[in-house]
Amino acid sequence: MTLAESPLNQEARIVDLFGDPVLVSRLREIGFIRGEVVQVRGRAPFGDPLIVEIRGAQVALRKEEASCVKL
Repeated sequence: MTLAESPLNQEARIVDLFGDPVLVSRLREIGFIRGEVVQVRGRAPFGDPLIVEIRGAQVALRKEEASCVKL
């Protein structure tokens, strides 16, 4: 399952990052690394962007970016 498919308010642990190397690099820079716990806190009406909580911070991610995070 990817972060884009994760249900709201369910904790999950990051297993891996994959996909476009530029997106993966950017996600790592903002704290999306293997082993971190994440939660999807909200979604826009059409599903894009998502509000994700990681390390106590809330981050808005596009669906394309969230699809790079394997849970």
